[in-house]
Amino acid sequence: MLSWFLLQSLSKDKLSVFLFHKVPQQCDPLVPADVSMARFEQLLDHTFSKLHVLPLEEAIGRLQAGTLPRRAACITFDDGYPDWLAGVAPALRRRNLHATFFITSGQFDGAPLWHERILAAVRRLPGPSLDLGIPFLPAQPVGSTDDRRSQVQRLEQELKYLTLYRREQILQHLEAEAGVRATDVPVMTEAQLRDLHSQGFGIGAHTALHPILDYCNADEVEREVGGARERLQAIVRGPVNGFAYPNGRPYADFSRLHVDAVKRAGYRYAVTTHWGVAGATTSPYQIPRFTPWAERDWHVTYQLVRNLMTEPMQVPEVPI
Repeated sequence: MLSWFLLQSLSKDKLSVFLFHKVPQQCDPLVPADVSMARFEQLLDHTFSKLHVLPLEEAIGRLQAGTLPRRAACITFDDGYPDWLAGVAPALRRRNLHATFFITSGQFDGAPLWHERILAAVRRLPGPSLDLGIPFLPAQPVGSTDDRRSQVQRLEQELKYLTLYRREQILQHLEAEAGVRATDVPVMTEAQLRDLHSQGFGIGAHTALHPILDYCNADEVEREVGGARERLQAIVRGPVNGFAYPNGRPYADFSRLHVDAVKRAGYRYAVTTHWGVAGATTSPYQIPRFTPWAERDWHVTYQLVRNLMTEPMQVPEVPI
């Protein structure tokens, strides 16, 4: 009762946006932090049942118009995973809940998600150690599941902040060591994306190759931001109005230059990964999001309440 009262009182003119990624039926031992399908359905039943879930684009419009209901919330997903069609999409539809899926478009042109390539390669490394001959990636053991889990985390963190060219070089080296190919990694197909769109879910862009935009040159930014929108619109045969910044932290991962690029590309809104809620003064091109990681429902409610009291960070914007 107290939690409902706090949500009701704190949520006036505020929009909570939830962020999820892969939601497997069972968590991979190498990525145990993923939200499992069972846990996701529990969140739908015990957390989102307390909230007024709206389509993201509608919610942003109502926030700007001053007609947002209390306890307003949106559900979003990043990257693009084929098992969404068998898992989260039916779970959402059974509860009549909307979600927006931000998709990396490169996978429709033969470029699987780069962090999924790391996972596939580390799983197949022969062991007992991994040595790529790179100074900032010294040799490390891969003899146990714990070792391989650590390598997945290390490689993702190190490769994240590289140029697209350098990241691809290391990925190919890693795949050669493991005896796997990028094409072995499951990707979402164009038909699956159209299926998701036809079910009424929102489709947004999440770049083509998921780079950190601050590590891209001007031409790459235009391709990653504008090109992704054009590719996705051609597939779904409809408008793609939303964009999600890769990694999504203001100042650390994107700047006002990238906000400007999103505006020029024709998007109507964009989302970050900075905690907090959107209010009347929040830019529609920097809508904050957060992921509840707690295992107990009361703790998730506490996280939601705390998030309602968090002021999101935004980079300054300059009118085009």
